[in-house]
Amino acid sequence: MSAADGGPEPGVDPSDQVFLGVALGPFDPAVAAVRAGQVVAYAEEERFVRSKHAIGRYPSRALRYCLEATGRRLDQVAAVAVGWDCAAYSDGRMAAFYDALAGEWDLDPATVRWQRSTLRRFSVDGMRSYHHRHWRREFGDLEFPPLRHSPHHYTHAFQAAMESPFESAVTLTVDGSGDADTTVLWLREADRLRPLRRIRMPHSLGWFYAAFTEYLGFEAYDGEYKVMGLAAHGRPDPDLSELVGQVLMPAPDGIEFRLDPTFIHYGQHTYSDRYTDKLVKLLGAPPRLADGEVSGWHMDLAYAVQHALEEAASRLVRWAVRETGVGNVCVGGGVGLNVRMNSRLLDLPEVADVFAHPLCADGGGAAGAALVASFRQTGRLPSPLTTLALGPEIDTAAAEAVLRTAHIRYEKPADLYATISRELADGRIVGWCQGRMEAGPRALGQRSILADPRTAAVRDRVNRVIKYREMWRPFGPAMLAAAAGRYLDRATDSRFMTMAFPASGALRSAAPAVVHRDGTSRVQLVHPRSSPGLHRLLTAFDELTGVPVLLNTSFNVRGEPIVCTVEDAVRTFFATGLDLLVLGDVVVRKDPAPEGAR
Repeated sequence: MSAADGGPEPGVDPSDQVFLGVALGPFDPAVAAVRAGQVVAYAEEERFVRSKHAIGRYPSRALRYCLEATGRRLDQVAAVAVGWDCAAYSDGRMAAFYDALAGEWDLDPATVRWQRSTLRRFSVDGMRSYHHRHWRREFGDLEFPPLRHSPHHYTHAFQAAMESPFESAVTLTVDGSGDADTTVLWLREADRLRPLRRIRMPHSLGWFYAAFTEYLGFEAYDGEYKVMGLAAHGRPDPDLSELVGQVLMPAPDGIEFRLDPTFIHYGQHTYSDRYTDKLVKLLGAPPRLADGEVSGWHMDLAYAVQHALEEAASRLVRWAVRETGVGNVCVGGGVGLNVRMNSRLLDLPEVADVFAHPLCADGGGAAGAALVASFRQTGRLPSPLTTLALGPEIDTAAAEAVLRTAHIRYEKPADLYATISRELADGRIVGWCQGRMEAGPRALGQRSILADPRTAAVRDRVNRVIKYREMWRPFGPAMLAAAAGRYLDRATDSRFMTMAFPASGALRSAAPAVVHRDGTSRVQLVHPRSSPGLHRLLTAFDELTGVPVLLNTSFNVRGEPIVCTVEDAVRTFFATGLDLLVLGDVVVRKDPAPEGAR
């Protein structure tokens, strides 16, 4: 096999081959690199171009980062992979599926245009020419690596199941749509994935949730987590539940779900591309404006939508666990970012444990596609996922160079962790940048804003003068894993803030700033080997206060991506109400620096 066919490069050990995965979006384009079956680099384009979600961009800078991180040129990688069934878009299968949809539903013109665009874009020839055009612009006329592809939901399932701690697991992949599928149940058995059930367009939980996200005044594929947070403030309303039940309902078999797409895509769109005028008529109220008041009715509607999502997912998982006798559950696909849904699955009596992959959305599919390509060529399976520190690194030397250039004074404490824990205990809010940037949408101690969780006033201050966001939005805690039994009821090892657990009375008393309105807490459990810096800080804070917990939120302001570089962190620090900035081992203050500061 030649290098052009995906074989080893001359002089390259086959076990050292690098596989790249590229996710094109349109939201969150990203690139990942896999070596020896493990993801060794990953980054979203938004972090480099400083435009949230980097909508419509090719991930050129993320690609360059992954090549630099692996020490390879583009013509030295074994293959580049995408998570789409390009063969199905080329051989007529997807065209036939779209024709069948048109025979069943009265499709609106926008849907027909979207279908035609996917047939062109995701075909083998279309995908190859699109990538080659961008590669040629970035790197010139190299010998380009082969382009591999794998079905969209299989890619999500492989990533979630094979990076889970389970050797066998029911795996639920659920999103807007990917190829013809919207939801698939799989069974992982060793290195195999077997589909158990498929639900296809137009029946989509992702489309359902996105429609109500926009109806409630937020942006689809960005504000779904706001709907989830708002739902905690709502109450059950039988009338609203009945109305939502006309949009999303159980299938006749009582296991699957069905969506009435005339409320979502197929019809007149006066207000939004995500829902039709029929939905507005059904609900009997105009959509909430983006800057409009959030009323109790909106909260109750969010509650009904969230409950309907959880019920649909629970029916599927209950059936799969009973059918297979396997109690471990993995979750992939973009809807897997819904931590309340994941936690509901863990609460099912049939379920033993849940692993929701933190890179479950399409951007994270870059890593999934690379893992699939690597496995198919080398037979290597990934190890269980323990860290997302996969992005560009901030080190002390680079930070000092930037600070000196900008004439910003800083200090290097003899004991960084003792110093910062004292500052946090005194009520100061800290921008914390250490090591490699974390992958995905949630800060995990590499690019975080940290605060003392012992008073709700700190939570409100972070919302008001740093994050500039809605005051009803919750924050999650970073917590020493060893303290989970004391502070959480029925928890699993949630390292990546993908689950919410009932807070014990001890957590509600000790750290009210990180307990949500519904009594739950979206937690990051911190281990010493996978998060050594954050673990040391939590330990120091515990020794000082008796509370091994910190409020942890992403280091950004509303509408901006999480900071990536030293320069990003410094700009955000001076533009917000942050008190201290930690960059590697150096500390920047806004108040007068102590004697000895540089």
